[in-house]
Amino acid sequence: MKKLIVLAILCFLGMGYAQAQAPSLKALATKTSAQDGLTELLIQKLNLSEQQVASVTKIMGAYTAARKSVNESTMSAEDKKVRLDKVDLREEQNMKNVLDASQFAKYTELAKEFRKG
Repeated sequence: MKKLIVLAILCFLGMGYAQAQAPSLKALATKTSAQDGLTELLIQKLNLSEQQVASVTKIMGAYTAARKSVNESTMSAEDKKVRLDKVDLREEQNMKNVLDASQFAKYTELAKEFRKG
């Protein structure tokens, strides 16, 4: 019986500790999936219009799939890095076409922070 009580107390303490942790940018972006979390973050931080939300969601989906494809390939680590850099550059160019100057500046800042981890 004592073991059961101790176990229950440890579970409650563990849940309290887990809930007290402040989510990092990386944790926020991977809450449900990388694409959904990052898109939600961009919507909140960049104050996107409805049209921009649709465009950003489409762009993020396409480039998330491209990154996944590269990461799952059998390329060398160096080739993957080169390929991922190209994917990031194309994504950035597409985002620049959708966002205004101030939104794009904030986006590049968030993207650097996110990629850093």
